[in-house]
Amino acid sequence: MKVLKKITTLVLVVAMAFSVNVTGTFTESVKAATEFQITSPSDNGLVAAGYIDIKWNNPIGGTASKYNVYVDGNYVNSTTSTTYEYYTTSVAYHTAWIEAELSNGTKEYTKTVKFGVSKKGLAVNDNMGRRLDPVAMNMGWYYTWGTTPFLYTTYGSVEFVPMIWGTGSENAISRIASSGYKYLLAYNEPDMPMYDANGNFVGGSNVDVNTAISHWYKFAGKSYHLGAPAPALCPAWDSGTWFRTFMDSDLVDKSTIDFIPLHCYYGTYGGAAGANTFLKEVVDATYNMYHKPIWITEFAVSGWGYSNASNRKQVEAFLKTAIEGLNKRSYVERYSWFSFNTTDNRNGASALWTNSTGKLTDLGNIYVNNGNPTELAAQGSAVNKYQPSSDNGSNNSSNNNTNNQPQVKKPARAKISKLKNVKGRKVKVSIKKIRKVKGYQIKYSDNKKFNGYWQKNSKKNTYTVKKLDKKTKYYFKVRAYVINGNKKLYGSYSKVKSITVKK
Repeated sequence: MKVLKKITTLVLVVAMAFSVNVTGTFTESVKAATEFQITSPSDNGLVAAGYIDIKWNNPIGGTASKYNVYVDGNYVNSTTSTTYEYYTTSVAYHTAWIEAELSNGTKEYTKTVKFGVSKKGLAVNDNMGRRLDPVAMNMGWYYTWGTTPFLYTTYGSVEFVPMIWGTGSENAISRIASSGYKYLLAYNEPDMPMYDANGNFVGGSNVDVNTAISHWYKFAGKSYHLGAPAPALCPAWDSGTWFRTFMDSDLVDKSTIDFIPLHCYYGTYGGAAGANTFLKEVVDATYNMYHKPIWITEFAVSGWGYSNASNRKQVEAFLKTAIEGLNKRSYVERYSWFSFNTTDNRNGASALWTNSTGKLTDLGNIYVNNGNPTELAAQGSAVNKYQPSSDNGSNNSSNNNTNNQPQVKKPARAKISKLKNVKGRKVKVSIKKIRKVKGYQIKYSDNKKFNGYWQKNSKKNTYTVKKLDKKTKYYFKVRAYVINGNKKLYGSYSKVKSITVKK
């Protein structure tokens, strides 16, 4: 769908913030940072599920030799950078804070930031979305079927995900990669024509599968997380041959595909029953085929106009059940309902709002008010043990108050000592034993980036993984854990080791 660009010229004069020199350029007076703090996500802000950038500024009391990142009271990793990419699909409020280990031997701490995570997003072109406020609607992200974000101020703080709709927009790939976008969506409904037999626009990019295969190298090898082409027909259906052909091709490096977007429009099949069929036969079935994270970038119930109240109730029940099911599935990263207009006599029962006014329908209120992040259960005491007290007035922890030290020490970094292919499509994982740990977590994937993975826990330092695929290379990493209160405190992951299953 084409996006109508709205260009807004805004001249802002702030007397104390800017000065103008004779060449017409601007010099900004920037207030120096006076506090070691997390700059993103914002406190009490909302971000989209998946990969989340946690960012912070430099400490005030000295130079940091490394930073320790804590999320939900648990240590997750260390870094020398001032940014860390954290992954979660847990729709909840999370907490984060940073411990800086300074070169002078002291430590400094940020305040705890609380942020919500949502899978919900908006699929909108200009005509659909110009009158909406995605922040007030509790949306974590949006896309427009295009390569550039909206200029509307209401969308400014919401993550935009660009799309290469068809082969005609492939020239935008380099610009998107250099612009720092975290995700990229590929071809939109390449298995469908642009127009139906009656000349009606149906939205497919109509890309021949062999063309898509031969062009895939253009998308790969960039810094973003890349979605597969989004088929109109589910790969798990008999009719989903386009996508299966694409994924079965030896010319497509599957490790370049980080997630699979899906579309689904059930014709006059609503209610909880329709939603559960969608969850099992579309979402679960596709995941079981490829074991990669799932996005649902378009879904709705088609075939019912807005005027029939009974049909609208059927769609409302479908949406409630679908949201609940999608949020529960950890492998589902994001989703966006397709909102037909209320004036659509064939499909208006699936309208979330009226395009001309932006006014929400009852279905729209369900989408806005359901599936939002909720408070996590009470976090472990570690949340408050690594930061100064609220009346301290400083984040410089040069004092040696023992209450600021962890009660339980995190385990040492684990090491895989051996991987062995055992007859019967099994791999035996041997881990170098670490003293005083309660167990080990084993993560493995057929993708070197671990986009789609399996995870097992073992109280012993050996574990045999079963039911693997022959002639497939698997990647393994492990970490140890101890018990801190009622939670697991993990050490760092081992280096990744790989093995090909041959027997």
